[in-house]
Order: sequence, then structure tokens, then C-alpha cells
Amino acid sequence: MTVIVTGASGHLGRLVADALLESLDPADVVLVSRHPQALRDLAERGATVRHGDFDEPGSLTKAFEGGDRALVISTLAVGRRAAQHRAAIEAAAAAGVGHVVYTSFPNPVPGHPVGPIATEHGETEDLLKASGLDWTILRNATYAELQVMPGALAVAGGKLYTNAGSGLLVPVSRQDCAAAAATVLATDGHAGKTYDITGPEALSQDQLAEVLSEVSGRRVQVVSLSDRKLTWGLMRYGAAKPVARAIVAFGKAVREGYYSLVDPEVSELIGREPRTLRDVLIANRGELLASV
Repeated sequence: MTVIVTGASGHLGRLVADALLESLDPADVVLVSRHPQALRDLAERGATVRHGDFDEPGSLTKAFEGGDRALVISTLAVGRRAAQHRAAIEAAAAAGVGHVVYTSFPNPVPGHPVGPIATEHGETEDLLKASGLDWTILRNATYAELQVMPGALAVAGGKLYTNAGSGLLVPVSRQDCAAAAATVLATDGHAGKTYDITGPEALSQDQLAEVLSEVSGRRVQVVSLSDRKLTWGLMRYGAAKPVARAIVAFGKAVREGYYSLVDPEVSELIGREPRTLRDVLIANRGELLASV
């Protein structure tokens, strides 16, 4: 069985590739990237490396050639992703791939506060289900690693400014997302399933501040703000308007419960308990304290 991973030079893609190279014959692993030269080290471990660009559909059929299962890692091109993902799914089908696994997003429903960042994933899920291929959807929760940078700012200033109210957030480590994807690609029984890939605990903003305080050794206090005041404050301190709006929209989504799901099935999928946010922050403690 030949397994293909797109976006293999990205953060998640490399972790998936590493996991697959440990569990499969490297000759059965094909890694696709816009930057194949960045995968030279994985090619030296026996993987096949190919060029493929979701913005160049002509490059994709050859990239998927000979594959039995393929992981389509969602791109970061908000506003263009649905078209990019359609091109990848169609190319996989044309190349004879029988099963596509897609990395999606929590609750990718119309009306989501973060807009296309979420809803384009829902569109892609629909495209995949209508493709005639076997499919598996991995709805990866918010990456715990993305809490390091805002956590560092909170630690440096001693305050965690938020509009998330009493909402809960369930961060998940990229390593656990990669482990789940590698399991689905390398084992049977996952066709037609949607998995919510989450961390083990739902955290309030007060609990997030407690974890930041514990790991950093510095007191972090929660400061609750309205959407309008947080937008104003972010822009006052240099954030561009689109960035400020995105941060506020994320906080609103947390407040309204879009990211609160904890799925215990993840531990069964990856064969161990998923990492906590505390685990991830400890692993990145140097970065967390970089601004102190």
C-alpha cells in the first residue's frame, strides 16, 4: 500500500511523514510539496519526494500517481482553499487514489464567527464526501503550539487580555494530530468516519492563565474585554485591522462554544493519552519566556 502526504514540508506534514517512516516501509511513502528540496532529509530515509502545487492542478495528478491513500493537508490560503482542495481531490481521483484523508477544523459550519477560516473546511468536507472516494475527515482542534506566542505576551505583561468570556478551549498538539493522521493512513477501518482530534482537557481563560503562570513562574491575570475594546486595544498596540479582527473573532468563537469539545476517542486512535497544553508549553518554555 502506497501512502501520499501533501504539504509534507509544513509543520504538520513533516510530523506525519516522520511517523509514517517509522511504521511503514519508506518505499511506500510519497511526500508531496511545493518545495521538494526541503524534504531532502526524508528522501535520504527512503521516501519518494514529488513536486505538487494546489495552485497548479496540472502538477497534481502525477504527484498522486500510484497512491492508494492520500492525506490532503488543508492549505493556509484563506479565500482560495476550497478551490485548491477541490483540485487536489479531483487529481487524487484521476490518479486512482482510493481513499483521501482530509485535515479539517472544529465545527466548520455556516455562521461560524471566524468566517471562511472555518466554512471553507465545511465546503471541502462536502466536496470530499461527494467525490465517490473513500474518505476520512480529521477535525483538528486548535494547535496548542499556537498558544505559545500569545502566552509569551501574557507572561511578559502579566495580563491575559481576552474576549472569550466563560468559553472553553481544547488545544491539541501537532504531534498528536500527526499521530492520528498516520494511524488513519496506515491502518484499516477508518473510511467514512469523521474524527474530532482534540486535546484531553477543556480550559477556561482562568485555567489558561493558571497554566501560563505555573509553567513560566510568573503571575498571569485574566483581563476580560468586550469585542470592541479588544479590537481597539490590539490596533492601538500595532496590530493590523485584519489581524485584530481575526483575534477577536477567535475569542468570540471560544465564547460561543465552537471549540469546547473534548473527544476521548483520540487516545484510542493514537495509542496513548494526548498531550496537555501544559506539556506543550513546557516543551516550548524558552520561547514562552523569550520576552521576559
